[in-house]
Amino acid sequence: MSDTYEQNTVDDGGTPGGPGARYGLIVLAVLALVVAGLGIWWFTGGGSGDGPDTSPAPIESTAFPSETASDIPSPTPDETTPPSTTPDPSPSSTPGTSATEEPCEEFGILEASDSDDEWFNDLAADLWGRTMRVGTHDCYDRWVFEFAGDGDMPGWSVTPHDSNVFLGDPSGEDIEPLAGNASLEVRFAAWPDGTPLGEDPFEDELQIVTSGFPAIKEARILSGFEGMTQAGIGLDRARPYRVTWLPDPGRLVIDVYTG
Repeated sequence: MSDTYEQNTVDDGGTPGGPGARYGLIVLAVLALVVAGLGIWWFTGGGSGDGPDTSPAPIESTAFPSETASDIPSPTPDETTPPSTTPDPSPSSTPGTSATEEPCEEFGILEASDSDDEWFNDLAADLWGRTMRVGTHDCYDRWVFEFAGDGDMPGWSVTPHDSNVFLGDPSGEDIEPLAGNASLEVRFAAWPDGTPLGEDPFEDELQIVTSGFPAIKEARILSGFEGMTQAGIGLDRARPYRVTWLPDPGRLVIDVYTG
């Protein structure tokens, strides 16, 4: 007697225990793996965030006070850095003055002058020339002729010229040009040195050429004749002047204004 089995159909179109059943088992296994993977992802925080936090803890930063401009110290000069050589602007000043000095007080004349109308009669027989010198000051250049002896002031005359050439004594011919563009002709009634009087000769140079003086460019003893001396002062241009006599020792002084 043989047993007969009724064939039952299934949803996948296969028969129990056939190829269709094996395919269903494979699908179920894959679905189980997917579900397990989703569970792990959810547990580690990939889903709702309820899982344990495995992100690294934040590093605490050390707070430093902010540095503002007022907190930065001003730079100090470096010893290896040379100071600026650019000159500071200085207040303007008038010629012949400095920023800290008073303006020069004007003085002098431009015309010829003398000690007396008959100055040539005031012969100082007890005086003779010793030295001649020049100097410069804030407001004037100075010419000095110093005498030896014990006499009083000799007669003198000063004649300005707009040229550096004038007639010389006693020749009456033009002198050798003085340095500069103008001049003062100086004459006085005393010997330029002591030789004619049996005294000491002149002790200084007969000619002085200056460098850097505003007004006086040259001073020169030109001649000595019959107790009269002629000298020349070369100037940069015609300028006011004044004449002074200073005693002990006797000195004839001419200041030329430069202010």
